[in-house]
Amino acid sequence: MRLTFSKLDTYSKCPLRFRIRYQERLPEAPRGRLNLSLILHQTLESFLYNARRDSSLETLLRAYENRCGPPQTPTQEMRFEEGRRALETFHWREGHRLATAVALEQRFTVRTESLEVTGRLDCALETEAGLELIDFKFTSQLPEDPDPLQLQLYAWGLQEVTGSTPDTLTYYYLRQEQRVSFPGGEAAIQEGKREAVRVAEYLQGDYSFFPKAGPWCFTCSYHRYCPKQRERPDPIPQLMVQPRLPL
Repeated sequence: MRLTFSKLDTYSKCPLRFRIRYQERLPEAPRGRLNLSLILHQTLESFLYNARRDSSLETLLRAYENRCGPPQTPTQEMRFEEGRRALETFHWREGHRLATAVALEQRFTVRTESLEVTGRLDCALETEAGLELIDFKFTSQLPEDPDPLQLQLYAWGLQEVTGSTPDTLTYYYLRQEQRVSFPGGEAAIQEGKREAVRVAEYLQGDYSFFPKAGPWCFTCSYHRYCPKQRERPDPIPQLMVQPRLPL
Protein backbone atom coordinates (compact mmCIF):
# COMPACT_ATOMS: atom_id res chain seq x y z
CA MET A 1 0.00 0.00 0.00
CA ARG A 2 1.35 3.42 -0.99
CA LEU A 3 0.39 6.40 1.16
CA THR A 4 1.44 9.94 1.96
CA PHE A 5 1.26 11.51 5.40
CA SER A 6 -1.74 13.57 4.21
CA LYS A 7 -3.66 10.39 3.40
CA LEU A 8 -2.75 8.78 6.73
CA ASP A 9 -3.74 11.92 8.59
CA THR A 10 -7.01 12.37 6.70
CA TYR A 11 -8.06 8.76 7.36
CA SER A 12 -7.12 8.97 11.05
CA LYS A 13 -9.24 12.08 11.51
CA CYS A 14 -12.22 11.17 9.33
CA PRO A 15 -12.53 7.97 7.26
CA LEU A 16 -15.48 9.42 5.31
CA ARG A 17 -13.45 12.42 4.19
CA PHE A 18 -10.68 10.05 3.12
CA ARG A 19 -13.11 7.97 1.09
CA ILE A 20 -14.65 10.94 -0.72
CA ARG A 21 -11.35 12.69 -1.37
CA TYR A 22 -9.05 9.82 -2.28
CA GLN A 23 -11.25 6.91 -3.37
CA GLU A 24 -14.19 8.67 -4.98
CA ARG A 25 -11.84 11.48 -6.06
CA LEU A 26 -14.25 14.31 -5.44
CA PRO A 27 -11.98 17.35 -5.15
CA GLU A 28 -11.94 19.74 -2.23
CA ALA A 29 -13.33 23.23 -2.79
CA PRO A 30 -10.73 25.55 -4.37
CA ARG A 31 -8.91 27.98 -2.13
CA GLY A 32 -8.77 31.71 -2.54
CA ARG A 33 -6.55 33.40 -5.10
CA LEU A 34 -3.76 34.19 -2.65
CA ASN A 35 -2.69 30.86 -1.17
CA LEU A 36 -0.33 32.35 1.36
CA SER A 37 0.80 29.04 2.83
CA LEU A 38 1.99 27.82 -0.58
CA ILE A 39 3.62 31.16 -1.39
CA LEU A 40 5.55 31.16 1.90
CA HIS A 41 6.73 27.60 1.34
CA GLN A 42 7.93 28.46 -2.16
CA THR A 43 9.59 31.65 -0.92
CA LEU A 44 11.51 29.83 1.81
CA GLU A 45 12.49 27.06 -0.58
CA SER A 46 14.01 29.43 -3.16
CA PHE A 47 15.64 31.57 -0.46
CA LEU A 48 17.22 28.69 1.46
CA TYR A 49 18.67 27.20 -1.72
CA ASN A 50 20.81 30.33 -2.04
CA ALA A 51 21.28 31.18 1.64
CA ARG A 52 24.92 30.09 1.68
CA ARG A 53 25.65 32.96 -0.74
CA ASP A 54 23.14 35.52 0.52
CA SER A 55 20.96 35.05 3.60
CA SER A 56 19.98 38.71 4.04
CA LEU A 57 16.47 39.79 4.99
CA GLU A 58 16.31 41.98 1.88
CA THR A 59 16.84 38.94 -0.35
CA LEU A 60 14.19 36.95 1.53
CA LEU A 61 11.61 39.71 1.19
CA ARG A 62 12.46 40.23 -2.48
CA ALA A 63 11.84 36.52 -3.11
CA TYR A 64 8.48 36.85 -1.33
CA GLU A 65 7.43 39.89 -3.35
CA ASN A 66 8.37 38.13 -6.58
CA ARG A 67 6.19 35.16 -5.63
CA CYS A 68 3.19 37.26 -4.60
CA GLY A 69 3.07 40.00 -7.15
CA PRO A 70 1.42 43.30 -6.18
CA PRO A 71 -1.77 42.93 -4.06
CA GLN A 72 -4.92 43.93 -5.94
CA THR A 73 -7.51 44.16 -3.13
CA PRO A 74 -7.56 45.22 0.55
CA THR A 75 -7.86 41.56 1.55
CA GLN A 76 -4.82 40.63 -0.52
CA GLU A 77 -2.93 43.59 0.94
CA MET A 78 -3.73 42.37 4.46
CA ARG A 79 -2.61 38.82 3.65
CA PHE A 80 0.52 40.12 1.94
CA GLU A 81 1.53 42.10 5.03
CA GLU A 82 0.77 39.12 7.26
CA GLY A 83 3.14 36.96 5.25
CA ARG A 84 5.80 39.65 5.23
CA ARG A 85 5.69 39.98 9.03
CA ALA A 86 5.95 36.21 9.43
CA LEU A 87 9.07 36.10 7.25
CA GLU A 88 10.66 39.06 9.02
CA THR A 89 10.19 37.34 12.39
CA PHE A 90 11.46 34.03 11.04
CA HIS A 91 14.60 35.71 9.68
CA TRP A 92 15.20 37.62 12.92
CA ARG A 93 15.04 34.38 14.93
CA GLU A 94 16.75 31.96 12.55
CA GLY A 95 18.93 34.12 10.28
CA HIS A 96 22.18 33.13 11.97
CA ARG A 97 21.82 29.49 10.86
CA LEU A 98 19.93 29.63 7.57
CA ALA A 99 23.09 28.95 5.59
CA THR A 100 23.24 25.46 7.17
CA ALA A 101 20.01 24.27 5.52
CA VAL A 102 20.13 20.81 3.92
CA ALA A 103 17.63 18.42 2.29
CA LEU A 104 15.63 21.34 0.86
CA GLU A 105 12.31 20.13 -0.59
CA GLN A 106 13.88 16.68 -0.92
CA ARG A 107 11.45 14.00 -2.05
CA PHE A 108 11.65 10.63 -0.36
CA THR A 109 10.16 7.15 -0.41
CA VAL A 110 10.46 4.77 2.55
CA ARG A 111 9.11 1.24 2.86
CA THR A 112 8.18 -1.52 5.24
CA GLU A 113 7.04 -4.97 4.14
CA SER A 114 3.42 -3.80 3.83
CA LEU A 115 3.62 -0.02 3.40
CA GLU A 116 5.29 2.60 1.23
CA VAL A 117 5.29 6.22 2.40
CA THR A 118 6.22 9.11 0.12
CA GLY A 119 6.68 12.75 0.95
CA ARG A 120 8.77 15.89 0.57
CA LEU A 121 10.89 17.49 3.27
CA ASP A 122 10.95 21.23 3.95
CA CYS A 123 14.49 21.42 5.34
CA ALA A 124 16.89 20.49 8.10
CA LEU A 125 19.19 22.94 9.89
CA GLU A 126 22.42 22.38 11.79
CA THR A 127 22.28 23.57 15.40
CA GLU A 128 24.57 23.41 18.42
CA ALA A 129 22.43 20.52 19.66
CA GLY A 130 22.66 18.62 16.37
CA LEU A 131 20.52 18.29 13.25
CA GLU A 132 16.99 19.77 13.42
CA LEU A 133 14.30 18.69 10.96
CA ILE A 134 11.81 21.51 10.33
CA ASP A 135 8.38 21.49 8.73
CA PHE A 136 6.88 24.92 8.12
CA LYS A 137 3.21 25.54 8.90
CA PHE A 138 0.95 28.51 8.24
CA THR A 139 -2.25 27.36 9.91
CA SER A 140 -4.83 29.81 11.22
CA GLN A 141 -4.68 28.30 14.71
CA LEU A 142 -1.96 26.58 16.70
CA PRO A 143 -3.05 22.98 17.41
CA GLU A 144 -3.69 22.26 21.08
CA ASP A 145 -1.80 18.97 20.97
CA PRO A 146 0.32 18.67 17.79
CA ASP A 147 0.88 15.12 16.57
CA PRO A 148 4.55 14.29 15.87
CA LEU A 149 3.71 11.55 13.32
CA GLN A 150 4.46 13.69 10.25
CA LEU A 151 7.83 14.69 11.65
CA GLN A 152 8.64 11.11 12.63
CA LEU A 153 7.89 9.87 9.12
CA TYR A 154 9.86 12.73 7.58
CA ALA A 155 12.78 11.95 9.89
CA TRP A 156 12.66 8.44 8.43
CA GLY A 157 12.70 10.02 4.97
CA LEU A 158 15.64 12.28 5.87
CA GLN A 159 17.55 9.26 7.12
CA GLU A 160 16.79 7.44 3.89
CA VAL A 161 17.97 10.19 1.52
CA THR A 162 20.91 11.64 3.48
CA GLY A 163 21.98 8.91 5.90
CA SER A 164 21.57 11.39 8.78
CA THR A 165 19.16 11.00 11.69
CA PRO A 166 17.77 14.29 13.06
CA ASP A 167 18.19 14.98 16.76
CA THR A 168 15.22 17.35 16.98
CA LEU A 169 11.89 17.43 15.11
CA THR A 170 10.16 20.81 14.83
CA TYR A 171 6.93 22.24 13.50
CA TYR A 172 7.57 25.92 12.79
CA TYR A 173 4.27 27.86 12.91
CA LEU A 174 5.05 30.99 10.92
CA ARG A 175 1.80 32.81 11.59
CA GLN A 176 1.96 32.31 15.36
CA GLU A 177 5.75 32.79 15.46
CA GLN A 178 6.10 29.62 17.51
CA ARG A 179 8.08 26.40 17.36
CA VAL A 180 6.86 23.04 18.67
CA SER A 181 9.64 20.48 18.96
CA PHE A 182 9.89 16.77 19.72
CA PRO A 183 12.85 14.47 20.36
CA GLY A 184 14.33 12.91 17.26
CA GLY A 185 16.61 9.92 16.95
CA GLU A 186 16.02 6.32 15.98
CA ALA A 187 13.33 5.84 18.64
CA ALA A 188 11.15 8.54 17.08
CA ILE A 189 11.53 6.99 13.63
CA GLN A 190 10.52 3.55 14.89
CA GLU A 191 7.50 5.03 16.69
CA GLY A 192 6.40 6.71 13.46
CA LYS A 193 6.80 3.48 11.50
CA ARG A 194 4.64 1.54 13.97
CA GLU A 195 1.89 4.15 13.94
CA ALA A 196 1.85 4.42 10.13
CA VAL A 197 1.58 0.64 9.78
CA ARG A 198 -1.21 0.54 12.38
CA VAL A 199 -3.27 3.19 10.55
CA ALA A 200 -2.65 1.54 7.16
CA GLU A 201 -3.87 -1.81 8.49
CA TYR A 202 -7.11 -0.24 9.70
CA LEU A 203 -7.53 1.46 6.33
CA GLN A 204 -6.91 -1.71 4.38
CA GLY A 205 -9.73 -3.53 6.17
CA ASP A 206 -12.21 -0.62 6.36
CA TYR A 207 -15.30 -0.83 4.13
CA SER A 208 -17.57 1.41 6.20
CA PHE A 209 -15.64 4.73 6.32
CA PHE A 210 -17.75 6.22 9.10
CA PRO A 211 -17.30 9.97 9.67
CA LYS A 212 -15.64 11.39 12.77
CA ALA A 213 -16.37 14.94 13.89
CA GLY A 214 -13.61 17.22 15.14
CA PRO A 215 -11.85 20.55 14.56
CA TRP A 216 -10.98 19.38 11.02
CA CYS A 217 -14.67 19.68 10.07
CA PHE A 218 -14.18 23.45 9.84
CA THR A 219 -12.02 23.06 6.71
CA CYS A 220 -13.92 20.14 5.17
CA SER A 221 -15.59 20.60 1.77
CA TYR A 222 -17.90 17.60 2.12
CA HIS A 223 -20.49 18.67 4.71
CA ARG A 224 -23.36 18.00 2.32
CA TYR A 225 -22.48 14.28 2.23
CA CYS A 226 -21.78 13.89 5.95
CA PRO A 227 -24.31 12.52 8.50
CA LYS A 228 -22.37 14.31 11.25
CA GLN A 229 -23.18 17.63 9.59
CA ARG A 230 -26.63 16.99 8.10
CA GLU A 231 -29.59 14.97 9.28
CA ARG A 232 -30.23 13.93 5.68
CA PRO A 233 -26.92 14.11 3.80
CA ASP A 234 -26.81 14.08 0.03
CA PRO A 235 -25.65 10.89 -1.66
CA ILE A 236 -22.16 11.01 -3.08
CA PRO A 237 -22.56 11.87 -6.80
CA GLN A 238 -22.88 8.63 -8.74
CA LEU A 239 -20.61 9.83 -11.52
CA MET A 240 -17.82 10.09 -8.97
CA VAL A 241 -18.28 6.63 -7.45
CA GLN A 242 -15.60 4.20 -8.57
CA PRO A 243 -14.44 0.77 -7.47
CA ARG A 244 -11.94 0.81 -4.64
CA LEU A 245 -8.65 1.92 -6.09
CA PRO A 246 -5.14 0.87 -5.13
CA LEU A 247 -3.63 3.51 -2.88
